[in-house]
Amino acid sequence: MTERLYPELLAPAGNPDALVAAVNNGADAVYLGLGELNARRGAENFDLETLEAACRFAHLRGARVYLTANILVLPEEMADALRLIDQAWVAGIDAVIVQDLGLLRALRESMPHVRVHASTQIDAHDPDTVRVLADLGVARVTLAREVSIDEIARIVADSPVEVESFIHGALCFSYSGQCLMSSAIGGRSANRGLCAQPCRLQYALVAEDGAEVATPGRHLLSPKDSAGIAHLPALVRAGVAALKIEGRMKAPEYVAVVVGVYRAALDRAIADPDGFEVTSGEWALLEEAFSRGFTDAYLLGTAGNEMMSYSRPNNRGVPVGRVTAAGPGWAEIQLDRAMDAADTIQFWTSRGRSAQRAGEMGIDEHHVMSAPAGARVRLKIEEQVSEGDRVFRVANAAMLEAARRTFTGGAAVDHRATPVEMSVRLKAGAPLRIEATAGGVSAFAEGPIVEAARTKPVTLDEVIEHVGRVGGTGYAVDRWDVDLEHGIGIGFSTLHKVRREALDALDLLRSAPWSERESASPRPPTLAPGPAAVPPVLVVSVWDDESADACLAAGASLVLRRVTASDVPSCMAAGVVPLLPRVAHAADFESLRGWRELSPTVATGTLGELATVSSMLSDVHADWPLNVANAWSAAALADLGASFVWASPELTGSRLNDVARRSPVPVGALVYGRLELMVSEHCILQAAGECSRLCATCVRRRSLWWLRDQKGYEFPVRTDSAGRSHVFNAVTLDLSRALDEVLATGVAAIRLEMTTETPAEAANATSAMFSAMQTVVAGGEPPAIPLIEPATSGHFFRGVR
Repeated sequence: MTERLYPELLAPAGNPDALVAAVNNGADAVYLGLGELNARRGAENFDLETLEAACRFAHLRGARVYLTANILVLPEEMADALRLIDQAWVAGIDAVIVQDLGLLRALRESMPHVRVHASTQIDAHDPDTVRVLADLGVARVTLAREVSIDEIARIVADSPVEVESFIHGALCFSYSGQCLMSSAIGGRSANRGLCAQPCRLQYALVAEDGAEVATPGRHLLSPKDSAGIAHLPALVRAGVAALKIEGRMKAPEYVAVVVGVYRAALDRAIADPDGFEVTSGEWALLEEAFSRGFTDAYLLGTAGNEMMSYSRPNNRGVPVGRVTAAGPGWAEIQLDRAMDAADTIQFWTSRGRSAQRAGEMGIDEHHVMSAPAGARVRLKIEEQVSEGDRVFRVANAAMLEAARRTFTGGAAVDHRATPVEMSVRLKAGAPLRIEATAGGVSAFAEGPIVEAARTKPVTLDEVIEHVGRVGGTGYAVDRWDVDLEHGIGIGFSTLHKVRREALDALDLLRSAPWSERESASPRPPTLAPGPAAVPPVLVVSVWDDESADACLAAGASLVLRRVTASDVPSCMAAGVVPLLPRVAHAADFESLRGWRELSPTVATGTLGELATVSSMLSDVHADWPLNVANAWSAAALADLGASFVWASPELTGSRLNDVARRSPVPVGALVYGRLELMVSEHCILQAAGECSRLCATCVRRRSLWWLRDQKGYEFPVRTDSAGRSHVFNAVTLDLSRALDEVLATGVAAIRLEMTTETPAEAANATSAMFSAMQTVVAGGEPPAIPLIEPATSGHFFRGVR
């Protein structure tokens, strides 16, 4: 374990104002995006000029800057990605956060001096994966949000590198890096930084018989926001290196408020962990900043309905009162909290929700601009409301203004101000000299020759007052050394000017370690020649033994049989190999040890499993959830022991061709099936009623369920024996009509994914695809009609954004 005294408070910066807000309110580090090489391409982000200024601002205040390059890199983008990171390094970043394993491999080879952090998009949720990433050269691993505090402590204890954990902000429904929902529905890929957030939309839960089931709300995939503030002492004890606040799409005011709250709370948790409590004021500030409701479920190792925001997917604000009377154009509200005329409030009515500025209020016969808790106020309304309707505040004007002052120059306190010693020499006949010392570095500036006062001599207090006006500079004077000759005079503007020059000189010296960096002129590493072309084979993945046997009989060369911790078959037929879960926490993997005796070949979708399995077997398939989008990623997995790689289903045909032709190991592609779009720790079926928590024996999960969206599309849902939900595409991928183009990419295998199919249906699809493959290999034409209707060609032609 890497020793670290205290956890770093890591804050989001979607734009320059947010960066200033984060640093001034006490963040130890910020993470930000440059251009479009990041997972929040919808944020304002930074260019090279603003990035350089941001790094300088942060470094002079003792804060670090991390660049997010946390998306999958397409083959044609690798050179530009390396160039951009190199430019960012020269501009002053302290580390780069990556998802793509090929980019990680390229960085370690071409830019070994750059510190690399593994993004949560890599989906590290077990000790083995953290160790693998350490071996690949990362200095820090950001864990999946689904990891509990107890698991975090065990991972940290066993980790050779720093471990980072999310502490506050929005939760994805799916494991990060494992969600293709937005990609499948509209082509906007979460793995490319353009998630359209389909998890915040409305869905109906549909039973196998087609009937809609009553649920607590329609937002069945919308979690509350994570808030781990109450667990800060436990996380400090666990040894995490950094606590990360989510929110690069949020406003600077949000960043200011949340960082300020967590800075104060974390300092108390470190100083007095046993006596630590979150104050009601802190909870109120967090709620007012943004809240879908808060949850700490994952940190506690739970994933029940308590973590879901079924009724509302966006900011709910805080309750401020209820309507006690209403009429045309007016409402009377009994206030539970103080309210200001500039606040934005929202009425929750039977007809929906309407927001407006509170405006001038009436109390008795008086017009007021603010009212205390307990008051009954009358105000003008824009839409009709009714007695009993609840009123929420969704924007607290006073809080937002106070937050704004922290990044616009009006802050009363600068949490990151650097202590500086100021030495001032005022001697008649000698130049005015001001020297500033901070962090062991000194710089000085000189002014005009000091003369005797013509009128009123300058005093010591005046010198200290005017030289000490360092607000907004990032410094706070903590020590004085003033050599003032009695009777001399000096203009205050001269003191100000020379002080500025001294601090500017100090800034230059303190910035030298970053400003003197030089470009490494990186290039993508050369890849070894790939394997010789071989005739393609047909592979099928299934959920049960009967389907496995049926697909083998129908022409499959290999069947990948999904196994779970409570469902490891005692034996497997020849040609059937275990497909390990794409999510397997440490306890799960221990229960999966039975796969060792089942087959000489294993397929896996996690880095930890891959490293463990490849140390025992020579034939290991790296499954598509490992997100291979370029040949360098395939090479990275081959380095870890993969003998075969399944490419990302988000690749176009041309990009698949690039990966297949340049990969050091054979590559396969998905051509048929309902693609798995989400895997979640939360069981969707809990929305249907009381849950026994006995997932392995749950009767409800043994039937097929569906999520019906507002357009009528139905997405199959399966819950496995560990209680994890799997959501599949509403439309089946079928590339049979383009099979000639698929095979022309050079893939060594094509794959069918069986999900909702019966064994007979799986066998029919396998037989049809096998026949089509034989025809194309022999020089014939692919089928003229799809194997199934409706069908989609996925991203093979259109790609993703």
